[in-house]
Amino acid sequence: MLVIATIGPSTNEKLILRDIIDSGANMIRLNFSHGRLDEFEENINIAKSIKSDIKIMQDLSGSKIRVSDKLPYIIKLYNGEEVFFCGEDSYKKRGYNSAFGSKKIIPLNISKRILNSNKVKSISMKDNTMNFEVLDKTDEWIKTKVIKGGVVRAGKGCNIKGLDRSKIPLSLKDRKDILWGINHNVDVVCQSFVESPSDVKKVKSYIKEVNRNFNPKIWAKVETPIGIKNIDYILKEVDGVVIGRGDLIPEGSIEDTPIYENKVIESCVKNNKEVIVATHLLNSMKNGRKPELPEVESIYNFVNCGVSGFLLAGETSIGKVPIKTVDFLTKIIKKYSKEQVWIKRVIKHI
Repeated sequence: MLVIATIGPSTNEKLILRDIIDSGANMIRLNFSHGRLDEFEENINIAKSIKSDIKIMQDLSGSKIRVSDKLPYIIKLYNGEEVFFCGEDSYKKRGYNSAFGSKKIIPLNISKRILNSNKVKSISMKDNTMNFEVLDKTDEWIKTKVIKGGVVRAGKGCNIKGLDRSKIPLSLKDRKDILWGINHNVDVVCQSFVESPSDVKKVKSYIKEVNRNFNPKIWAKVETPIGIKNIDYILKEVDGVVIGRGDLIPEGSIEDTPIYENKVIESCVKNNKEVIVATHLLNSMKNGRKPELPEVESIYNFVNCGVSGFLLAGETSIGKVPIKTVDFLTKIIKKYSKEQVWIKRVIKHI
């Protein structure tokens, strides 16, 4: 079973990465939404020097909505105040002062056409810890009221329920990152925010255009209700699926997430596709605490359902005890997997 560890500030050092691999991580995830290419290259070199056959997963940015990197400063938002969201093209064309006066404006990494072609009811950020109520909309901007504030900076993730991503092309960044992945012979290319087979076909087509001899596994990360709905069609184009629970919750709802998970796992097992559960696995350990019973029960149930592995995100990239987290996850996976083998043997002889 796969134990995938995300590399980040907590795991960049060689000794820590060595201990993570020795503790059971058999695949390293490079998150291309964060980090630099030179850092990723160093990560691969170190990982391969520790374990030559360690697998490398390239996780592309995909159509994830983020605060545009054109935002030159940090904005502090307070509950109750008005904030304007706009497309990156509007922000670049008109500029902050001429377009919105002294009002606070947050540019997103999509065009105004895509942003304003949807009936947006709410916007959230930072794993649903920052929330905005939509008050009004024009061709240029979306006016909102801050329900729960916080700090906004360039690159921060943003969730817009109901956003139609079908017209978002394969970005220049994803193209450059795929080319980097080809040159570094990654084992898995994972596209984020996949909602339809065409999202995967764009990636596969570009790979073949650049290098027909490069044949990595192609995974789709499903993170929206639309992606869940289309899972059977998506499976026809991929080798596996990652259930991205971190964005699936704010894009859908926390109460529907177990239903979404069950649907994806059943479809993947039925079609003999790999299925990886990601994010919110051991948040307690991310914060330096002991694992909690609901987390352990969840992992036990996923093993019983036949998942192919687990992906640790913040637990290893920015967590306080990444080595202990990988070690604990590896041990309970082995324990529960052995139990399943024993149960199957007992049932067989009944």
